[in-house]
Amino acid sequence: MMKKHTRDFLESIKSSSKPRERAFHEYFTYLNDVDLYMVPFIKFYPKDGGRYLSSSIFISCLDDVCNASIHRTMLISKNHVVARIVPRHLRYIYDRYREKGKDTPVAIVVGVHPTVELLAATSPPFGVFELDLVPNLLPSFSITYTPKYNLPVPVPAALVMEGRITSELVEEGPFVDLLNLYDTVRKEPLIVIEAIYVNNSEYFHVILPGGKEHKILQSFSREALTWDYISRAVPKVYKVRFLEASGSWLHAVISIDKNNDGDAKNAILAAFAAHPSLKMVTVVDSDIDIDSLYMIEWAFATRFRGKDSIILIEKARCSTLDPTSPNGICDKIGFDLTIPMSSNREKFLYVSV
Repeated sequence: MMKKHTRDFLESIKSSSKPRERAFHEYFTYLNDVDLYMVPFIKFYPKDGGRYLSSSIFISCLDDVCNASIHRTMLISKNHVVARIVPRHLRYIYDRYREKGKDTPVAIVVGVHPTVELLAATSPPFGVFELDLVPNLLPSFSITYTPKYNLPVPVPAALVMEGRITSELVEEGPFVDLLNLYDTVRKEPLIVIEAIYVNNSEYFHVILPGGKEHKILQSFSREALTWDYISRAVPKVYKVRFLEASGSWLHAVISIDKNNDGDAKNAILAAFAAHPSLKMVTVVDSDIDIDSLYMIEWAFATRFRGKDSIILIEKARCSTLDPTSPNGICDKIGFDLTIPMSSNREKFLYVSV
């Protein structure tokens, strides 16, 4: 069954609700000197490319369309950072400014309410501002506008930095990703920080790269949206789980009740459509507890039927985090571990000891 928090999340992203607005000076103190060495950037692991902010939310606007998204941020100098900007909405905004020969104004925010962090980790359609979704889950939520570029930022927050994303490219990384592997070094845009504002009464938030919080933030919205996709394709979906050992990103396990033998394969295809980074999808009957790795392995051992249980999709888009597909193309596999409708179901049922 879908949990209440999943249902609440799916409802929250269906419509926008403008937050209340507050005065900037009520929340922040302006630092006269831009000195990023005073900000707690952290080197988490021995081979990290530098010191990082791991929970930083980037907010930029293109005309009347704004975007908020989380990007790791590496310290370069007293007033420069670089961030991994994946090819999603912030990259789109950046590219449009670059086409005009302009830098991209940006606000970088750290230390916000967990609901803000969660929604900044989602990817609603372009044109839907993540901060406009927050009041649906947090009615008291407010925003303010930055002094220099008039960018909307959440309040309260521990840190706000204003600056410009430039067209100059510098090396970013390596950095530990969801799979507990070092992500590759890339050329990413250099960011000039022009102003720093702080609120010393708020907590400065750090996400441990590759840790549980990192995985939950990345996967929560994807699990919910995958559940929604599958529920439109099959009669009854019980649970969707992105397995932690896959970074909560590459392998989904789904429990369903089916009306015919094609339902499991439809569920597999719906999951791949919902989350293109998935590399593996496993579908089981609802009697299998997919929160138990033991029961998932038991289902493989007792219900796998060779080629009849497999869907293979060749050369599809997948995650560049997967070291076997650095160009973002891979073969995907789905496993139908459900009991055939024509079989004697009693023969397949687990007996608890």
